[in-house]
Amino acid sequence: MKTILLATAFLFVPAGMALAADPTETLPVAASYNWSGGYFGAQAGYTRSDARVGQTFAPGSFDNYGWGYSPSGGFGGVFAGYNKQFDSGLVVGVEGDYSFASVNDTTLYRALGVDDPAFGGELELEAVGTVRLRAGYAIDRWLPFVTGGLAVASYKHTTTNIPGGPYADVRDTVAGYTLGAGGEYAVTDNWVVRGEYRFADFGRHTSVRHAFSNGAPLNRDAIELTTQDLRIGVAYKF
Repeated sequence: MKTILLATAFLFVPAGMALAADPTETLPVAASYNWSGGYFGAQAGYTRSDARVGQTFAPGSFDNYGWGYSPSGGFGGVFAGYNKQFDSGLVVGVEGDYSFASVNDTTLYRALGVDDPAFGGELELEAVGTVRLRAGYAIDRWLPFVTGGLAVASYKHTTTNIPGGPYADVRDTVAGYTLGAGGEYAVTDNWVVRGEYRFADFGRHTSVRHAFSNGAPLNRDAIELTTQDLRIGVAYKF
């Protein structure tokens, strides 16, 4: 009998201790991930663009004489930035990126809505860079964000006599704005992956093609360019 009573006491003592514990006491919670700090990474993506290179020899000529393009293709490059996370969960930062691109399209010259089968062109988007502000809200290791800032693109426009071949081109750099949104996930304390959508509008800028034969400038043209892209990236957070 004594043995049974002792065994019963040992069974109920832990239960009694648990009931006597402070009911307001909580177990320790693991610290949330903190997004503050600098980072450096690599990115790649796909761009779909809309562009027009129009001639400007007379009022209204830009819309009626020129080349309409829909360049598309891939790009890849690097990015770096710095984030600051506040107690509220708000994360703000600044970021810059630069990518080499293989984005191009060819088309025929069009005058007053009619294609000229003897006169063509090619537009190539060669590189794109941005400097942007970012803002997001931290959900532990998740960070949805929006971004916007300055965008710069380098392009090449070549005109061709068909079937004679290219006869003039221009290389130039245009600037505009970019807006985007995306999300990041911290796989570890240092490695972060991301996905992002961005739109960029580079406005209208004038340019001058030069003939291959003697370098002589031709009549002034103007280019309008917008881009939309999807990109993925991976970064190391310091």
